[in-house]
Amino acid sequence: MNIYNDFKNQIFDIFLKVIKNNNKSLDDIHTLKKKFAVELPREESHGDISTNICLVLSKIVGFKPKELAILMKSKLEKLDYFDDISIEGPGFININLENSFWHEQILKILKLKSKFGRSEIFLNNNINVEFVSANPTGPLHVGHVRGAVIGDVLSNILKMVGYNVTKEYYINDAGNQIDVLAASVFIRYEELITKNKAEIPDGYYPGEYLIKLAKSLYDVYGDSLLNGEKFKSLELIKKFSIKYLLNQIRDDLKKLNIEMDRYSSEKKLVEDLSVEKTIQELDKKGLIYIGVLPSPKSTADDWEPKEQTLFKAKKFGDDEDRTIIKSDGALTYFASDVAYHRDKLIRTKGKLINIWGADHSGYVKRMTAAVNAIADKDGQLEIKLCQMVNLIKNNKPLKMSKRAGNFITLNEIIDEVGADAIRFIMLTRKNDQVLDFDFDKVTEKSKDNPVFYVKYAHARICSVLNKAEQLGYDTKKNNYDLSYLNHDVHLKLCKMLTYWPKVIETSAIHKEPHRVAFYLIELSSVFHSLWSLGREYDELRFFQKENDASTYANLSLLMAIKIVICSGLDLFSVSAPEEM
Repeated sequence: MNIYNDFKNQIFDIFLKVIKNNNKSLDDIHTLKKKFAVELPREESHGDISTNICLVLSKIVGFKPKELAILMKSKLEKLDYFDDISIEGPGFININLENSFWHEQILKILKLKSKFGRSEIFLNNNINVEFVSANPTGPLHVGHVRGAVIGDVLSNILKMVGYNVTKEYYINDAGNQIDVLAASVFIRYEELITKNKAEIPDGYYPGEYLIKLAKSLYDVYGDSLLNGEKFKSLELIKKFSIKYLLNQIRDDLKKLNIEMDRYSSEKKLVEDLSVEKTIQELDKKGLIYIGVLPSPKSTADDWEPKEQTLFKAKKFGDDEDRTIIKSDGALTYFASDVAYHRDKLIRTKGKLINIWGADHSGYVKRMTAAVNAIADKDGQLEIKLCQMVNLIKNNKPLKMSKRAGNFITLNEIIDEVGADAIRFIMLTRKNDQVLDFDFDKVTEKSKDNPVFYVKYAHARICSVLNKAEQLGYDTKKNNYDLSYLNHDVHLKLCKMLTYWPKVIETSAIHKEPHRVAFYLIELSSVFHSLWSLGREYDELRFFQKENDASTYANLSLLMAIKIVICSGLDLFSVSAPEEM
């Protein structure tokens, strides 16, 4: 029920009639339709809906924008509900709709309930969303939280528009970092048995969380790993540690209301020869060669040119070709990543989205190039980068965790403020903007705390509806007369509620879940304004003495607001309390 798509179809039909009447011809009508927008204007003075169709398409058909707008205006005025049409600026068409139109939309919302906002525009399309994918070398920390929330909520939004979504976690369980993990655990294990305080070498994992891991290791194997061959002990410790830490990561994500559909192992990809098969596939396409990369800009004195196995990444938009196999025959991390993305393409049979930290920005071009090469077409991989989160408490940056070693753990943040606050606040900035997470503000009960503000709107509505039932009003009836909703604030709420499907669709298309947070905050703000106005003006009170029809109209608006707020909070996996 996206009325903006409906209006776009109507406006485009008028455009085609005008063109036909003026003996103009058009090619590729489908593409033209994608070029213009029909949306809710930012300024209320610009009408209920606004379109830039004349600005965008006039040149294509040989008109001046205003000339085309004038020709369209006379025909648009004949459409149902179009009350007043004006031409603004260089050719914008602004349209006001009859109040009855907005009232009818509220009745539709009440009929659809939680289905309102859902659509099938991407029905039967598959998409894979990979996020978090933290190395299994320690607990999740604040650096992982933002991407975790964005990935999870984006997945929920994509499902709402029809996508078949797979939420995936890539386990980097091969390579040097796992060797270092096993060696670090062994030191803690030895320390536990010998009671001698150990020195943690530079480059090892110093966090005290490994002491608990070493204790679990000891509970299973006693001191037998000290007496055996160290190489074999380290191999066993690797498997034990990865399993232990992955279970901890799963538990941490569950506390944040996140459950993955799939965990994929890098180690398994190497073992089942997926990496070799991927290189062979690229080689068959003529994209692999033996060569020497140019010297880096900041060449070290000991740099030597060496022949390596390279992937022709430049051919697909990267800045340079990339090493797949080093001169010593060792596979690069990039080789494993390419194989993993090939595996995802095969399984998904659709598009891929990666949610990465901003520190991986230098990796975007090469990974996109590799996926384009494997898929034989562009646009199969979209990477969203998440900027850092600054933790603030008592107006000061929060100190690092002693237990973790050098970071604040997800567990510590959840214990402090709860999962709801974390999930909502992480969506109050666009992913590519730095976010300040102020512990004091996210726990205070004020309009400056957006998660409280939205939840409080829902609780207030519940209190009114509960009172209505106590007074004998039937909140389940469906023959409301909404003509009483004629105040500016009533109509503004009607228009905002009707915009909800457009918000979902736009968030899905642009892969930007923060749009939903912005919308919920604004909707709650307008509702709280209505609440305050009701205390000041009798005609805006929810309960109108001796006028049940007006009361029912108010209750219907509140129920529609409740439906949309619940839907939004459900997308966020955030609770919608009935009282606060």
